[in-house]
Amino acid sequence: MYLTRHFVFVHVPRTGGNFVRVLLEQHAPADWQIQRRHDHATVAEIPASHQHLPRLAIVRNPYAWYVSWFHFQQKTRDAFFLEVSDGGRLGFQDSLRNALHSRDALQRGEGPFTQTIREMLGHDVAFVQVGKFERLRSELLRLFELCTAVPEPLRAAIADLPVQNASEHRHWRTYYDPALRDLIAQKDAEALRFFGYSFDDPE
Repeated sequence: MYLTRHFVFVHVPRTGGNFVRVLLEQHAPADWQIQRRHDHATVAEIPASHQHLPRLAIVRNPYAWYVSWFHFQQKTRDAFFLEVSDGGRLGFQDSLRNALHSRDALQRGEGPFTQTIREMLGHDVAFVQVGKFERLRSELLRLFELCTAVPEPLRAAIADLPVQNASEHRHWRTYYDPALRDLIAQKDAEALRFFGYSFDDPE
């Protein structure tokens, strides 16, 4: 999370957070008064001093998000991943099916993507200005401009900064069979509908 004098940026995992970090820490003007909190702090952790400011975030097509999450976990291997992947031994489809049928998922009736969005952005996401990862550069510029004037050096950095921390994998559609595709359509239906995503989205 980043606190500024103009807005609060909440970093949803696997949505370009390293790109935003470099932009804000190295290219934002000093008078934005950038303060970094821990990477995945939620809206519930916004301090009282910044509660009145606009809240910004980036989201991603859930189908692509799950593939990015799986490949990122090959390095980080957190407790949830180790549980659903049998200690890292299972592939993408089996691991994701286990995640979608985990105790937490069954209790809430939602997929991990939807749960992550609720945890990060709160239950009323309408209070957060959201951009899409698929158009990250133009969306960040749009979000910043909703809150304040964007100086030319930051505009140039948004346009020219190299991609940061991208995982290498095949196109996300190739990871799904029809049954898994439909299971996510069911489990993450609310998020898919709210953010306007589908399995058939263009790249």
